[in-house]
Amino acid sequence: MSEEVTARRPARRRQLAQLSNEFAVVRVSLDDTGNGPRLLVEDAETGDHVFLSPLELASLCLATPEDREEWIRVGNYRDERRDRSLGPIRGSVR
Repeated sequence: MSEEVTARRPARRRQLAQLSNEFAVVRVSLDDTGNGPRLLVEDAETGDHVFLSPLELASLCLATPEDREEWIRVGNYRDERRDRSLGPIRGSVR
């Protein structure tokens, strides 16, 4: 009986940069293991990561400042997520 060997495509990633400031540290790599090239962005503190396709990156360029404000969820701000469709929290000023 022969043992079937499944070929796995080796991870092909090239780190492009490590960016940091007083709030966060992220690594940005180019990943070629999917159907096409994409960026891999990794949070160095938590290990959380996201793969961004060219379409997603182009969408980032069209985002408004208000859109980007909603994305700031790191450090002490991570647990402050809430459904903004319900309007402001009572007693808060916006």
